Amino acid sequence: MPAWKFLGKEGIENLKEWFRVRGRKILVYHRDVDGVCSAALFMKFFPDFRSIPREGPVIDDKFFREIAAEEPEILVFLDMPVDQEWKKVLRFAKDILGIRILIVDHHIPEKDMNSENIMHVNPRLRKRSTYMPASCVLYEMLREMGYAVRPWLWISLIGIIGDYGTKDCEWMFREYAETGEIPHCELVKAAETIASAITLKGLKGCEKVLKILLKSKRYEDFSKSSELRRWNTVVQKEVRNITDDFEKRKHVFEKEKVILYEIKSRMNITSIIATITAERYPDYIVMIRKRSGNMWKVSLRYQRGNISVGELAKFASKGIGSGGGHVKSAGALVNDWEKFRKRAFGFLQSS
Repeated sequence: MPAWKFLGKEGIENLKEWFRVRGRKILVYHRDVDGVCSAALFMKFFPDFRSIPREGPVIDDKFFREIAAEEPEILVFLDMPVDQEWKKVLRFAKDILGIRILIVDHHIPEKDMNSENIMHVNPRLRKRSTYMPASCVLYEMLREMGYAVRPWLWISLIGIIGDYGTKDCEWMFREYAETGEIPHCELVKAAETIASAITLKGLKGCEKVLKILLKSKRYEDFSKSSELRRWNTVVQKEVRNITDDFEKRKHVFEKEKVILYEIKSRMNITSIIATITAERYPDYIVMIRKRSGNMWKVSLRYQRGNISVGELAKFASKGIGSGGGHVKSAGALVNDWEKFRKRAFGFLQSS
C-alpha cells in the first residue's frame, strides 16, 4: 500500500455527501484507455451518472451550453486537465446554482481548482514529478472511501498500462500478482484492444468499450467480446503497415534529435504510432502528424524525458490551437503545422 492519501477524512465525508444527492449527475472522461477504464471503475459504484467521452480538456461554447442546459447537481471530470480551462470551469460553478465539481486528474496542473464547491484531486498538486494515471488515483480514492474496489482492480490496471504508468503504481501490480488471477500479458493485450477500439471507432468505440466493461463481472467476460477482437485485428494490421512506412519516409534531424513523420491513413492512429516509434528511437523526440479536416493532429513522445514534450506542445500550439500533456507523452491540435514545427524547434534550441 502507498503512503498516498488523496482525500483525508473531510474529503471523504464531502464526497459521500455529494454522491448521495438526487438530481442530474454528469461524468466527463478522456477518450483514451486510462479515461475509459477510470469511467468504468467510477460507474461500477455510481451508475446514475450520464457519461460523456471527450477528446481533450477544451470546453467550447457548444459543450458548455450542453452541460449548463442540464443543470447537473454534480459534474465529474476524469483524466481531463480542465484546470487548463479554469475560467470556464468557474463559469459552471457560477452559472449553475449549487453545482459541485469533482476533478480527478494526473496531468501537470496549471491551477489548483480546490474551493468550496470544487474538489480537485491530482497527485501532482503535491509532487509534480509523480505519474499516477487517473485509473490509479481513482482506485485509491474509492478504497479510501471504503468501497469494495478489489474485484475491479483488473480494470484499473488496464488503464494504468494503457497510460504507461506502471512504475509509480507498482504496489497495485504487486497486490494483483499475489492472487495470480490474470497474467500481466493479458492485461497488456486488453489495453491494446481498447486503444484499437477507440482508434477505429472514435467516441463511439469509447462508449462501446465502457458498455462492455460495465457489463463484465470478471476479466474473462470482457475478453470474450468478438467485436473488440475484430476491431483490434483491423487496427493492428494498419499499425504494421504504417510503422513499416515510417522507416522509409521519416525525417531525422540529428542536431535537434527530432524525428518527424506524416501519417497517411484513414484511421486516427497518431498516438499509437508515436508510442511505438518512440520506443524504437528513445534518444529522439518523435513528432507524428496527421491531417484532421483543416487541422493537424500531432502526437509527441520522448522516452528520455529530460525535456518535457508536454511543455513543448503547449508552447508551440499557443494561438494556433491547443496542446499539452506529460513529460514523455503529449499531443496537439493546430491549424498551422509549419508554425508549430518552427516553434517546437525553437523551444528545443533554447532548452
